Amino acid sequence: MMKRLLQRVALAVVLCVLGTFTAKAIGWPANYQGVMLQGFYWDSYTDTKWTNLESQADELSKYFSLIWVPNSGKASGQPNMGYMPIYWFTNHNSSFGSETQLRSMIKAFKAKGTGIIADVVINHRVGVNDWGDFPTETWNGKTYSMGASDVCSTDEWRNNGGNPTGAADTGDDFGAARDLDHTGANVQNCCKDYCKFLLTDLGYAGFRYDMVKGYGGQYTKMYNQASNAEFSVGEYWDGSYDAVKAWIDATGKTSAAFDFPFKYAVNDAFSSNDMTKLVWKANGTTNQPAGVIHFGYSQYAVTFIDNHDTYRDNNKFNGNVLAANAFMLMSPGTPCVFLPHYKSNKTAIQRMIDIRNSVGLHNNSAVTVLQSSNNCYLAEVTGANGKLIVKIGSAQVSPTGYTNSDIVASGNDYCIWTKVPISGGGGGDDIVVTPEKLYVMGNLKAGSWSTNVGVAMTKTGNKFTAKGVELVAAPVAAGEAPTTNAYFTFTTALGTTGADTEWDEVINASDRYGAIAKDVPITAGSAVAMKQFVVGIDCSSAYSWKTTAGTYDITADFETMTVTIVKSGSGPDPYPDPDPDPDPVVTPENLYVMGNISGGHWDTSNAVAMTKDGHLMVAKVTIEPSSATSDNGYFSLVTKVAASEDNWPEVNSGDRYGAATKDEALSEDTPAKLVLFPVNVSASSANSWKVPAGTYYIGANFKDNTILISKNKITGVDEILDDAEDATPVYYNLQGVCVENPSAGLYIKVCGKKVTKVYIH
Repeated sequence: MMKRLLQRVALAVVLCVLGTFTAKAIGWPANYQGVMLQGFYWDSYTDTKWTNLESQADELSKYFSLIWVPNSGKASGQPNMGYMPIYWFTNHNSSFGSETQLRSMIKAFKAKGTGIIADVVINHRVGVNDWGDFPTETWNGKTYSMGASDVCSTDEWRNNGGNPTGAADTGDDFGAARDLDHTGANVQNCCKDYCKFLLTDLGYAGFRYDMVKGYGGQYTKMYNQASNAEFSVGEYWDGSYDAVKAWIDATGKTSAAFDFPFKYAVNDAFSSNDMTKLVWKANGTTNQPAGVIHFGYSQYAVTFIDNHDTYRDNNKFNGNVLAANAFMLMSPGTPCVFLPHYKSNKTAIQRMIDIRNSVGLHNNSAVTVLQSSNNCYLAEVTGANGKLIVKIGSAQVSPTGYTNSDIVASGNDYCIWTKVPISGGGGGDDIVVTPEKLYVMGNLKAGSWSTNVGVAMTKTGNKFTAKGVELVAAPVAAGEAPTTNAYFTFTTALGTTGADTEWDEVINASDRYGAIAKDVPITAGSAVAMKQFVVGIDCSSAYSWKTTAGTYDITADFETMTVTIVKSGSGPDPYPDPDPDPDPVVTPENLYVMGNISGGHWDTSNAVAMTKDGHLMVAKVTIEPSSATSDNGYFSLVTKVAASEDNWPEVNSGDRYGAATKDEALSEDTPAKLVLFPVNVSASSANSWKVPAGTYYIGANFKDNTILISKNKITGVDEILDDAEDATPVYYNLQGVCVENPSAGLYIKVCGKKVTKVYIH
């Protein structure tokens, strides 16, 4: 614990130093580690009410350092999203709540360390009742007014009964309101003081400038310098890196910009299923994540997947939301999470933010792209506290130097590895808090997943232990092959009746502890990470661990936040005895090897059919490297193949057989466990095996559910007989391969006509 506390103190010192270094910066701090939330979407009048946001301050402040909200001044029409502003200083009663409620919300978040970002709409303005009857307002003893001389002479008002006499527009025209002349001293003074008012009076932390293409970037610099804004980001809506960079330069680097080039690269990558589009060349030579973040300007890039505008037009992101957010949150720049994405994927996005905060990723974090292919973006990202590896895409890869125990988050087409301890709640204190009571809940023999059935664990210091826990095989749907998988989690409370209502009333009204991702495998003798699912946040979606049915001693260690299981009464057992009551042998009629067997690509139309010999399925296959930088290839077994390349839904409509753990390494002539991933249950997330590239015989033995690779031909042992009763014993492994000098393990011993299964110590 002392080591973890010292790490926490060290991090605090680093943050203090960074805070001292950047406190007077204008525009956006260097090495900034915060994550922003866009706290609204179009017509989010209920979700974004000031009172509703304030009620979530405890939760949101754990994960987000900044929250961008709509323009709060009274606007034309009701309800209104704020982009047709009338009042700047004197009326902040908007469609999202009263000015009193606004001030209360800003104050509540500020007290918890989260700043509220104002949506500053100063490109244009509308009148109280007419085209240009702007209100006269007084603030801090000064009166502010605008008239026709403050409107650009090129504004359409000139053709509709008005006489705007300002200078020509310095940017794009906005047809629905009056374009303000930012070259004029009166407009400039009004904007300077308006920005000061937002910061010093209402208490906003910074600005999001709307439609900055509508006026020159030098004016944003002027307003930021006048108000001393620490956080400023402009909506320069353009997919060109050069164009966005030029605007940032025009502001004197006193403002960041939303990374539209990043957004469009993400759209393209996922719509075309081509992850190479997530990579751009820095200086034309070095692979980097796409967008303004790719070279030189990451400090000034605010990345996003969608915003209120893109979400409702043809720019909407329609791909894998979690994989896209993983790419964004594990990259430099300042990520801006979109409210609908957060609401639909809270647990996963919170976990990603915890990882980002714990590793200390910031807006200038260095990135080394390790692999870039159609189905894989693999990169190492360096933070203030260490490094992580992120994988985006369907490729089944495992980075060098990392194991499955280093996986801290994973899901459909994304995975994150790090050796840095992950703190919860947005990077808050991780001092061990051990519950008073803990129960094992799951596929228990006494009553499978019943709210009132659990095994009480015994507490010793920061550890809980339960001995002799009987886990039974999970039930499967009618017509599906039996499984030997069992699942379990921990809960701090049990019900009394077993009624379904008790899940919410009792079980989910207490803390739960489970796996860091859905159905993480755990084997006897191994320790895997444990995550807290806090009551009121995400306990109802606690993840389970998956293991083989049996009787175990289970230990939960709250010092290391890990869980360990061993076979009851035997300790860790790498060579378990054969199951005395085995499940019926179910051997598929058709089976194919699929993986890196065609140019290294997982082609669903190009698989190698296996030959059936009783309960043994065999094929000779050449496994190719998964990439130009790898010496390994990957494969799994499928019961269906597709007629076309990359048709995974067709393949996943059949069963798949894979490894017990993700990317499990196979050694020649050494059997490993064969795991069924049934259709409609987990076929789409089957684990692959990893082997050195080469040509092998691959054998799947469904009598004992093992897989074997060998350079020698694999056959069954039923035909091996010897006429002499006293013949010299011959040993075969469980796949039927002859072993001349058997080491410790389980073998088939053939002596004359007698065939027995023996264990050699």
